[in-house]
Amino acid sequence: MIRRFSFLVLFVLLTSTASYAQGVSIQGSNEMRWADGRETLGGQEQTKRYFENRLNTDLYYGQVRIGARLTVLQPSEFGETQYGPETLDKRFLEYYDPDINFRLRAGDFYTVWGRGLTLALVEDINQGFDSGLDGVLASGGVGNIEMEAIAGRSREGFLGLVRQSQVSGGHIGATLPAGLGVGGQALLVTPVEDPTISSYDENRTFGGYLSWDGSSMSIWAEHAIESIDGVDDDHDASYLSVSWFGSRVGVVMDYKRYRYYRFASGLSGAGSTYAQSVGILPFHNAPIGQREFTSNLFSKHPHIVLFNDEVGLQAEVTYNPTDDITFILAMSQSSSFVERDGWLPSLEEEQSPFREVFLEMNAYPSANWYATAWAGWNEDLVYHAESNTRVDWKRQAVLGTQNEIRVSSDWSIKSSVEGVSVTEVSTDESFMDGLLVLGATWNSQYTASVTYEFTGEENPANDVSNWVKAEFGAFLANRHELLLTVGQERGGLVCSSGKCRVVTPFDGVKMTLTTLF
Repeated sequence: MIRRFSFLVLFVLLTSTASYAQGVSIQGSNEMRWADGRETLGGQEQTKRYFENRLNTDLYYGQVRIGARLTVLQPSEFGETQYGPETLDKRFLEYYDPDINFRLRAGDFYTVWGRGLTLALVEDINQGFDSGLDGVLASGGVGNIEMEAIAGRSREGFLGLVRQSQVSGGHIGATLPAGLGVGGQALLVTPVEDPTISSYDENRTFGGYLSWDGSSMSIWAEHAIESIDGVDDDHDASYLSVSWFGSRVGVVMDYKRYRYYRFASGLSGAGSTYAQSVGILPFHNAPIGQREFTSNLFSKHPHIVLFNDEVGLQAEVTYNPTDDITFILAMSQSSSFVERDGWLPSLEEEQSPFREVFLEMNAYPSANWYATAWAGWNEDLVYHAESNTRVDWKRQAVLGTQNEIRVSSDWSIKSSVEGVSVTEVSTDESFMDGLLVLGATWNSQYTASVTYEFTGEENPANDVSNWVKAEFGAFLANRHELLLTVGQERGGLVCSSGKCRVVTPFDGVKMTLTTLF
């Protein structure tokens, strides 16, 4: 299979040059991921090997575009194998005429309406998540009105994050005078008739948004109502964002109130321990309303957004006292609300409160020196209302800095030091985690770094408290990027757009090669 795949890659590269002379152009990319080592899963060490290769090609001829993705998994990081006819996992044919603002696409597609409360079709390969559809998408506009209609079928994911179903709907938006905008959406999800296929109950979602853009201020308000066949409870989602920008100050404030219907997860697959946040309909993808990535250590214990029961506020203030320095202050607070039907987050233990403050500074002390520093604190309490028990109660405080200094025209050095104090309030246990990174870059093309991470936890997972790894990177001919990692990785919880999975501890070699053509 790998040999046939290599011939196909060679064929595409050889024919693309000749195609230019005939008015046809081919663009694409290839990403190869390989690993060989040992992972620790459930306290047991076992062999961890995977090979993934994804070849994306886009052929353009006038207003027509043909796209395809060939994916070889032998196996993937998650243990999925894919070969033979399954290798062609994405393909589409698209016609787009910018003069009349019309697009028609048949095959695989992704799209987002508004802020994603009603519909957001996305793919995240690192999370093993793909809510894209195979069907038809048509979009266009007349004057100040934009429209889009979709109809397609979702594919069942290997990890059980997405099930098969029929999805159809439409979106219409209009730009009004005085900077106003308005839009509405309707989405219908119907189950697959085959009883042997895991699907969803019939689901209808109606949403709308109102926006306003001024000279220095913007407002976005969006609401969605979800109705599930056979379920009498109300389910909806609300999101509000207000931003203001002055000469040197910017302020963004977000409000969220989510109570989507939560389906049984049905997760499967090796190493697929996911957080509860994936239990809602995967075609919704509302903003999480918090700063998801803060720093490497601080983000190892993230707050898990419960889209079926969470209300929260977030504010981020940016201040530039000079052109060479920037301060960013991010604050967020959230909690459950369904039992009390509240509109503001609570600090009561039974409502699983979360709060966080994070301050970041970015500066250029000199033309050859870039520095950043950060400090933060958060508290996250998880309470299980049905069993009336406290699941977890954690407090964290972080302090860190990173510097990159150019020491010559060819060389620059980079260092990072970070420490996190973690307190398990429920058990009154406190410990310190640390992270040290030292690296160098030559000619902006080659990089090398060493990372040392440690924990002071009394009984660390798998009885391991130190991790060391080396990373090497190369960017060649503006077309090829190679990344090689050798050593130990601690693992932990990794989140993206509110979807989280556990990455298992790993000791071995990983390589990624990305090529553009």
